[in-house]
Amino acid sequence: MPKKIRLGLIGCGGNMRGAHVPRIQEDRDVSILCVADPAEDQARQLMEKYGREVSYYADYRKMLKDEELDAIFISSPHSLHYDQARLALNHGLHVLVEKPLTISSRHTKGLIALSGKKGKFLQVSYQRNYYAEHTFARELIQKGKIGELRGVVSYVTQNWGGIQGWRLDPEFSGGGMFMDTGSHLVASTLWMTGLEPVQVSAFMDNSDKKVDINAVVNIRFKGGAVGTLNTFGNALVHDERIAIHGSKGCIVFHLHQWKIRDVLLNGEPIRIPSRIRQTSPDEAFFKWIRNGGKGYEAPDFALQVARVSEAAYKSVQAGKSVRVAR
Repeated sequence: MPKKIRLGLIGCGGNMRGAHVPRIQEDRDVSILCVADPAEDQARQLMEKYGREVSYYADYRKMLKDEELDAIFISSPHSLHYDQARLALNHGLHVLVEKPLTISSRHTKGLIALSGKKGKFLQVSYQRNYYAEHTFARELIQKGKIGELRGVVSYVTQNWGGIQGWRLDPEFSGGGMFMDTGSHLVASTLWMTGLEPVQVSAFMDNSDKKVDINAVVNIRFKGGAVGTLNTFGNALVHDERIAIHGSKGCIVFHLHQWKIRDVLLNGEPIRIPSRIRQTSPDEAFFKWIRNGGKGYEAPDFALQVARVSEAAYKSVQAGKSVRVAR
């Protein structure tokens, strides 16, 4: 019989309500016992979505102290992730965190080390990494299907015209479109390819906001591959492409309006083996808890994401290319 998982939530905004709660409800052996959010109305909306009332806390610290839990989900402003995840791990809980894991490579490295020390699973909610197409592409690249990697060209567009709240406040967001939606693009590209960034040169345009809206980020990788990871936040709608080129071929993804339109291997539609099933970060997280971590990988790629993001903002500040921190 599956282990009953006692879950607490930190942050009750639209992402937690609209994305995570439905996934949690799909697993009948997971129960939300408590939620924490400084805005009680957000918590009440989440309980309505969930279908029952649970314990509410304005302060997540008190919730972690008072409640008997197995795991925590965190969906809060980016700059709060580190302190919240660290405290949860120190309370002996498994932790799933919305992207990005943190806004600092030092903090990201620290959380990964702490989760290992505590023997707890640390998951970052990059859902693209659980799409069947992305999973299979990673496998093909690891097996050398497209040869030695030579370059990547990735971009994502979105309309940030209606964005409001903490995402436009650098104190809470840590950055704009590149740190936010762009984090998915960077994570997908680095997770599939396994490329290790060593040098970054970036240009950003804030479009009269306090955070970046458009970004062009050029990267040199260990081993000689090069690439660009670009975000355009003043576009009309979401569009996303990742082109991965190697010495023997290429894989090209196209997503539009948040759905995969096509994936091509050397110009032909990719065929996904039936053994590869699309899942989600939430489902994988619950599975690891139940099976003792079979199939778990520490989120080391999230450290590469943090390093690229950190280097991109440093490059803009310095007006020159910068080495990626180690």
